[in-house]
Amino acid sequence: MRHETAQVFVHERAAAGDIARALQAHAQALPGVRRAEVGCNLEGSWGAGDCTLDLLVDDGAPACAAAVAGLAELPGIARIDHASCAAIDGGLREPGLRDGVWRTLMFRVRAQASDAQVAALERELLQMPAYMRGIRNWRLSRVTSPGPWTHVWQQEFAQVGDLLGEYLMHPFHWGWVDRRFDVECPDWTVEAISHAFCPLASSLLTEAAG
Repeated sequence: MRHETAQVFVHERAAAGDIARALQAHAQALPGVRRAEVGCNLEGSWGAGDCTLDLLVDDGAPACAAAVAGLAELPGIARIDHASCAAIDGGLREPGLRDGVWRTLMFRVRAQASDAQVAALERELLQMPAYMRGIRNWRLSRVTSPGPWTHVWQQEFAQVGDLLGEYLMHPFHWGWVDRRFDVECPDWTVEAISHAFCPLASSLLTEAAG
């Protein structure tokens, strides 16, 4: 099963909820889509859109890039920033998670970054769940579609405090991994990010792994 993700930018933030519902209905009707999930991004998201869209698509279905681009023609949508995800690795700690929080970090590594730097970054991100029990399920992917991003790092949390508290404030995060995102550090690897989080009815990553 393929996983497609996108950040959706709307013309009027106040109407994001209505637009999200219409978008989910249209996305669910696309050929081969097994599950479409649209959530309004919560306060604290930055460098991101107003909503997060995720599609779980059958492997034999047509490519989604054109279909997702077509969703941008729906009323109220300004643009859609789409990425096709090819999983590197991930894990499930709470497969039955419900009523949680879905976090999507899309990022772009620097063209000047060495293969060793990129591999180290990927390895360190995948080490984070070992230090942070609040990360219930997770997956790191490379982006295979054209666009501004090279990677997508996704996590599922039981509550928003686990993201804004333990995850963002953990010493392994700000004391180790963050150096890859710091332009003043010799290990600087990532030059742009999009950080979004929204409500999640039930685990996407569990279904994607099925």
